[in-house]
Amino acid sequence: MPLVEITVPEGTLSEAAAEVLQQQVADSVLTAMELPRTDFFAAATWVYVREAAKGFATTGAGTAPGVLVVVTPLEGFLTPERNEALSVEVTRHVQEATTPDTVVWLVVNEIPEGNWAVNGGLTRRAKIDENVAEPAPAHTNTFPFSF
Repeated sequence: MPLVEITVPEGTLSEAAAEVLQQQVADSVLTAMELPRTDFFAAATWVYVREAAKGFATTGAGTAPGVLVVVTPLEGFLTPERNEALSVEVTRHVQEATTPDTVVWLVVNEIPEGNWAVNGGLTRRAKIDENVAEPAPAHTNTFPFSF
């Protein structure tokens, strides 16, 4: 929470560029959601970069390459203004990692509370707010938190 999926045409990003983009987008999403960059939220923010094997199909001839970014946060964190700021930041990061003429599609799919589970436990706004007010202690296991 949040989950971000970035789909790029095959061969668009080097492994190093993909890692930088993942971190930049994660930071932008946390900023837009007004969440701190603590260990808890770093571990809870997942960003996947996937290559589309055959690129993207479009209906326009000669269009620039396209990148699809889908951000899935819990409902209630993003206002229209925050969505717009997120769109500007994510577009900038993608275009810096690819080319300035890359077309960036950003989709925000907010999930209502009670419709998202992690490790068998439902994601709750109250638990997230708890971790904003008082960050969770450091943990050693792989998935160190529940919502």
